[in-house]
Amino acid sequence: MHKPARTALASLIVSTVIVLGGCSADNGAGSTGGSDSTPAAVEVEENLVSVDVRVARSLVDPDGSLEDDDIVAAAADQGMTAVVDGDSVVYTMSKQQRDEMLAEMRSSAQDSIDDMVSDTSNSVTGVEVNDAMTSFRVSVDGQQFSPLEGMLVLGFYIQGALYQQFAGASPDDVEVTVDFVDDATGDVLESGSYQEWRKNLEQ
Repeated sequence: MHKPARTALASLIVSTVIVLGGCSADNGAGSTGGSDSTPAAVEVEENLVSVDVRVARSLVDPDGSLEDDDIVAAAADQGMTAVVDGDSVVYTMSKQQRDEMLAEMRSSAQDSIDDMVSDTSNSVTGVEVNDAMTSFRVSVDGQQFSPLEGMLVLGFYIQGALYQQFAGASPDDVEVTVDFVDDATGDVLESGSYQEWRKNLEQ
């Protein structure tokens, strides 16, 4: 079960990165600020007609293949600008563009979930997520579920946290809970939270 779990986790994370990569080509214009390289490092500052979003560079360029000029050029190709600030990239977008990105993030997450459920190499039989992406209920075949599949929480944490922060929540207010539930008995087999995960990383 180890390899299928890792594959499903990678799919969840990649789908989120694809959305953010699209931001550098479609939604970005620059600003300045501090830096943070953690996966959920997104800060939002709203003005009357625009939204400034600071994204960890590692999410825009996960394999480290882009130069700063490449990121700036990707935005310039769309008639916009982007500023790379240390380990972060800052984008300014209209609120309409931000809303479109949130919709795209939800759609991408759902596509990943659908792929996960249809993949018979794992035990996942269904995933319910609320509108705010603060809660994921993952139904599994209890007879096939392996604790190693608990790694899937990382993908859910990243997707939920990014969505909430693009929607305007501060990092400290973001919370994502994930429960793995036996689809036959309703018993919770494993659960976790984003904030607990963050605290464990800081120790």
